[in-house]
Amino acid sequence: MIVRATCMVFMIATLASAAPVEVHWLDPSPPTVAQGVSFGVPWPRGAVAKDAKFHVIDVNKKDVPVQTWPLAYWPDGSLKWTGNAIAGDAALAGPVKLQVGDSAAPASTLKVTDSADAIEIVNGSTIWRLPKHGAKLVESVKIGETTVAKDGKLVCILEDRSDVANHHTTREQSFASQIDSVSVEQSGPVRSVVKIQGKHKAEEGDRAFLPFTIRLYFFAGVDSVRMVHSFVFDGGQEKDFIRGLGVRFAVPMREQAHNRHVRIAGSVGMFAEPLRLLVGRRLPSIDLYRRQIAGQRVPNLDQLPGRELVEDMAVWDAFKIDQLSPDSFAIQKRTNDKSAWIHAAADHRALGTSFVGDVSGGFSIGLKDSWQLAPTEIEIEHASTDAAELTLWLWSPDAPAMDLRHYDTKAHGLEASYEDVEPGFSTATGVARTHEITLCPFKEVPTNDQLLKLAQVTAQPPHLVCSPEYYHSIPVFGVWSLPDRSTPAKTFLEDRLAAAITFYQGQIEQRSWYGFWDFGDVMHSYDSVRHEWRYDVGGFAWANTELEPDLWLWYSFFRTGRGDAFRMAEAMTRHTQEVDVYHLGRFAGLGSRHNVRHWGDGAKELRISQALLKRPYYYLTTDERVGDLMNEVADADKRLVDVDPLRKIEPKTQYPTHARIGPDWFAACSNWLAAWERTGDTKYRDKIITGMKCIAAMPHKLFSGDSCGYDPATGKLYQIHDEVTIPHLAALMGGPELQMELTPLIDLPEWNEAWLNYCRYLQAPAEEQKAAIGGTVTNGRGPHFSRMTAYAAHELKDPKLAARAWQEFFRSVPGNSRQRFVSHRLDGPDVPVPVDEVPDVSTNDTAQWCLNAIELLQLIGDELPEQIPTTQPR
Repeated sequence: MIVRATCMVFMIATLASAAPVEVHWLDPSPPTVAQGVSFGVPWPRGAVAKDAKFHVIDVNKKDVPVQTWPLAYWPDGSLKWTGNAIAGDAALAGPVKLQVGDSAAPASTLKVTDSADAIEIVNGSTIWRLPKHGAKLVESVKIGETTVAKDGKLVCILEDRSDVANHHTTREQSFASQIDSVSVEQSGPVRSVVKIQGKHKAEEGDRAFLPFTIRLYFFAGVDSVRMVHSFVFDGGQEKDFIRGLGVRFAVPMREQAHNRHVRIAGSVGMFAEPLRLLVGRRLPSIDLYRRQIAGQRVPNLDQLPGRELVEDMAVWDAFKIDQLSPDSFAIQKRTNDKSAWIHAAADHRALGTSFVGDVSGGFSIGLKDSWQLAPTEIEIEHASTDAAELTLWLWSPDAPAMDLRHYDTKAHGLEASYEDVEPGFSTATGVARTHEITLCPFKEVPTNDQLLKLAQVTAQPPHLVCSPEYYHSIPVFGVWSLPDRSTPAKTFLEDRLAAAITFYQGQIEQRSWYGFWDFGDVMHSYDSVRHEWRYDVGGFAWANTELEPDLWLWYSFFRTGRGDAFRMAEAMTRHTQEVDVYHLGRFAGLGSRHNVRHWGDGAKELRISQALLKRPYYYLTTDERVGDLMNEVADADKRLVDVDPLRKIEPKTQYPTHARIGPDWFAACSNWLAAWERTGDTKYRDKIITGMKCIAAMPHKLFSGDSCGYDPATGKLYQIHDEVTIPHLAALMGGPELQMELTPLIDLPEWNEAWLNYCRYLQAPAEEQKAAIGGTVTNGRGPHFSRMTAYAAHELKDPKLAARAWQEFFRSVPGNSRQRFVSHRLDGPDVPVPVDEVPDVSTNDTAQWCLNAIELLQLIGDELPEQIPTTQPR
């Protein structure tokens, strides 16, 4: 469906109900080149009507053209989140305010023409033509009458090992994009979005695989275009080894070789060379040579001094920069494919942008997180011909082929290695990855400074955000606190929360948690004897969202506004919701439990794929890809019929499947909440209410057993156990955060009471539990559950409960709570590289301790003792 956005989409219902909102750059320094920026802004419940309008002013009180659209609605139909886009030089002016009034029109609007054969987008003097059929995503890019790029397509090199056991050989096969559909997803004066879907089709034969979704983002007055590239692996991991995966453009070359240029961003600046140097042994003209190296036009050969000498200089036809690991890149060049590659430069981490063209125009391509997602490469070939080939390799063909097989051919068992492996379940078929790419046409060779600035914003795109105080005032995403250092105890907690972020940032770097499939995730548990995270031990390896590190990082950003916390959370969202989740096939809509391989564990569950983990990034950035991912899981509870989460534990019943109240049903509720607030479709609200009523009607409410019968068609839960028990994961996998946000939105009295009593009695003394719920539960005790008691204390205004919640929280394991996240340096014979160590640390404990601290400070911060005890009993 096309969103026909305008510059005037919403209005504040009354001036007093929603004051102007300031948004500012996430990072201290604003971007140094014109950029289009999309950002989300939340609004108070009932304050902004659907037909309201806004305009934007900058720090100089000048109007800034803005385009807006709805992202989510409150239950009363008022706007909850709006997407907003600004573009061009106005985006560089610093903080801007959204306020009542009609928006200014941009000086030059985007013009989108959607015909049967192609979509054409005119942005000032630049024209992009996007065909609707065939292999080309981009037919041509013109500046005026000059074509500076053409024939943009996706490419793949497949290494087929299907018969390697018999013949010890592999077969390479080339694939290119084949378009299935092209649509204008949003069309407006400031921002337009085109969505392209298809598969990679073999150049020889009929095979088509690796479905892709490409989005191209155009902003009025901004030369660069953002490409979001997503693909799903649908091959066979035992035989399909991807050797190369990339995006390729042809760049017409019109000028003589000495007026053709290559620019490659290194770590701090540009590698900048012409194809043919004017100067070798002799120096005919230093001025001409300086102009040439600067990328400026110099005379053609027939007008050059020392023409014969120049003609005898080598012409370099190909260039490439390989980032084969996160810590090493190399730039090479060669004259032709019968000659050797010559080393030109090397360093650690490249910015990931390159240009090829001549003094009449050219084209650049760049990749966000290029070294973090290694092995990557940008390759320029055939630069001495009529058209250079510019390829961004998302997986470099100079690296070993992508190997998606499981880490072993046998299972190792839950008791031995904490992994749950099942035949046919350790499969990569259905996992995905998304990359963010910047494309930019040029009418001439860019200066080094100009291209460097583009490379820098490509590597770290700018974001506009609201203040923590504003987010907190709405509120958004449940219960969380703002930083408070007003007492020694609160200062201690703030110090520990900051130390947790710092420690994990260091671990990501020191342990090199980078790579195409790994970047964004963190490890689960640490081995203090080996001084190593347990990367090779079953369920103790990659965390895969276990106990919600995603939420910890997002809450850390919301409360502090820290750009580094935002980027950690962003990378984790991109990873966990693409790589750890299935997007097609038998497990579509489910995610994989923690394992050595991200898709290796046999537990395929809703808790990993739940929308609760996607919503922050979507609403902050308006990212349409994450919107797609939330659409994928809106009805993912239906998948539980085929993949019963308790198939190894519970016998079949008369009901279609099983579901635990938490994490299964809670996760489904987060999916329905996202669908309800994004669409206004009350069927999703009603499904939440149905489940709430079913649970509230059970004799023991939320204490009604480890599992329930479940019917996805009706949303009904059925009690199948009489004893008073709970699944301990109910309070550890986002359930509390979801319910603290969801309960006020639904306001169902019987559910409110059931949820409050669950929080109140989960850690109550045994006698109190018996009197209230008819039995006792013990697997919901400890620091990680203290926010439940705190919620009850807050709602009941009970200082005794508040005191008990803080006692529970400081029941630290292990030992001295003051040593939490205090690291010591290891640099010697027992470690391969210097590292910081926190003995016995685990991401489960880190995420839950931090979430509890953040939430307790909001719920019962006033009841926190002024001094933190040195030790607490277990």
